[in-house]
Amino acid sequence: MNKHVLKGGNSNRVIKDANTVVRKMGQSPRLVHALLQHLAAAGFTESPVLIETFGDQERLSYIEGEVGNYPLKPYMQSAESLTEVARLLRRFHDVSRNFAIPFKLPASDQASYEVICHNDFAPYNLVYQAGHVVGIIDFDTAAPGTRVWDVAYAVYRFVPLTNDAHSVACGWNPLPDRAARLRQFCDAYGLEVADRAKLIETVQERLKSLVAYMQVNNSNLEHIPLYMDDLAYLKDQQDHLTQAITR
Repeated sequence: MNKHVLKGGNSNRVIKDANTVVRKMGQSPRLVHALLQHLAAAGFTESPVLIETFGDQERLSYIEGEVGNYPLKPYMQSAESLTEVARLLRRFHDVSRNFAIPFKLPASDQASYEVICHNDFAPYNLVYQAGHVVGIIDFDTAAPGTRVWDVAYAVYRFVPLTNDAHSVACGWNPLPDRAARLRQFCDAYGLEVADRAKLIETVQERLKSLVAYMQVNNSNLEHIPLYMDDLAYLKDQQDHLTQAITR
């Protein structure tokens, strides 16, 4: 039997079984499973394929490669990789635009819905092969939303828009030119002018919502000081970073 528990992961136990993975379903399996089927039907090959469900478990195809766990390896920090990541997020969003959500959205959500957000688009949820991004994993928190909401967390993780100490801990030594990388990501994604103007503010809103979620659910509380320090950094750098992507 070729089964073993995969390393990494923050909230779920994932067992690799031959060329598949078995894991507990998330909180919105109906949406996630329909989304994975939609992506597969659309020819989007960078997402897992849903194979079967049983009990509270799901079996997905395994994407071979190296997950971007911290501290990041140098090739994961390259300018070339950053462009690949931004373009992959854009393609995912574009393919999700005609996804038929398998339930009726509240009227308030229908007004703001643009795409399906991954909602945790970060190095630790990407798979790399031979120095290139080849897959996105862990769609458990996927939900309807806006492009800028998903881009906000992506740039926070990939630029990164973390304070100096947090950045070094994630493998960024020397520290990157954040403004230049932020501009590069936005250009590669093709982010609209209006979304660029509110991007850094949205990053802060995204982190505040994450902290609130952790507090309400009493989960990963040890991470909250990191996010609060990053919020202070972003508030201090907001004008500088916004100017870098809007001028």
